[in-house]
Amino acid sequence: MNLKDIHSKLNCKSLTKGDLLDKEMQSAYAADMMSDVLKSCETGALLITGLINQQVVQVAEIMDLKGIVFINGKEPAQDVIDKANTIKLPLLNTSMNMYEVCGILFSSGLKCSKSPKNENGN
Repeated sequence: MNLKDIHSKLNCKSLTKGDLLDKEMQSAYAADMMSDVLKSCETGALLITGLINQQVVQVAEIMDLKGIVFINGKEPAQDVIDKANTIKLPLLNTSMNMYEVCGILFSSGLKCSKSPKNENGN
């Protein structure tokens, strides 16, 4: 599933410029604690979050995530959007809540991101 499909299914608004919605997504991870993302999310996943601060983009860059969906209609400040544009990280927002977003994406076939290092509880 690519970001264009996700954009459509979640009725999203694209916050970043350029044609970044062709990226293919294999998995997604939903969290508001960036320490959980750093510990448990696999590289290349789509992040679903309610946090809209600069740290979210920094964590996405560190984890080489392919995009971020902000929930509940939240929109980050322009400096966060500018940073995402600089690193070519697509940002989307939707008025849906996290439960709705995860349910729609899961039922559409997007798998849950799970870091290989945590499959055995480590």
